[in-house]
Amino acid sequence: MEPNLTVARHAATRDLLGAFALGAVDAEEAATVRAHLATCAECQAEMAELWLAVDSLPGTIEPMEPPPVLRDRIGAAIMVEAAPPVPVPSALSAPPALEPGPAVPEPIRKPASFWSRATPWAAAAAILLLLSAGLLVWNLRLREQIATAPVAETIALAPTDAAPGAGGEVTYLPQDRLFMLDVRDLPPLEPDQVYEVWLIGGEGPVPAGTFDQPTDQHAIVADRDLYDTLAITAEPGPLGSEAPTGEIVATAPL
Repeated sequence: MEPNLTVARHAATRDLLGAFALGAVDAEEAATVRAHLATCAECQAEMAELWLAVDSLPGTIEPMEPPPVLRDRIGAAIMVEAAPPVPVPSALSAPPALEPGPAVPEPIRKPASFWSRATPWAAAAAILLLLSAGLLVWNLRLREQIATAPVAETIALAPTDAAPGAGGEVTYLPQDRLFMLDVRDLPPLEPDQVYEVWLIGGEGPVPAGTFDQPTDQHAIVADRDLYDTLAITAEPGPLGSEAPTGEIVATAPL
């Protein structure tokens, strides 16, 4: 089978998946969809999501009584569509029979899709259901991503004898390799000092930024696997030191 024809048939069959999930296809279209699903993993996955959405929607929709005016309009529309067509007599006589000519091959006609056969009310309901199914699938995928994302871990900061009233915590976001440091009630600094954060590992302490308030938040981008301790010291300002020179006022194991 030619590749272009295969792609076209895949696209045409995929367009029927929503209507197939709603049971709004004829027998020939249903057979076409089933045959395609037997060999197409992509459409199998999409069909499973649509079926899940269709099964879940009735339990999420609270039944409502339609307004009388809307109910009457729907009923009138159904009666008009169900009524048989009224024949219109023609004043013209039948045209004379023509001599048979050479047979002309009948043009290939694309079968009418569900959307062209459906009544306006059915088409609107199908569109609403497909939109709701898409939102449900997106919600389920988002929940799955959140459930499988690495969990953030929070570690309490321990004060030292140099700052017995200090407190706070360090939160590590593994997905972003980000430390969020929240410190409270550190001792007052001298006018020419700043607090400096250190990440300590096998290579010794590494400077990780400075701040100048006893209660503050500080973000540090670093790989936790490279370090085993976080410490805070008071250092000469305004840029801090290349190596710790002051007493440690708070620390946390990593």
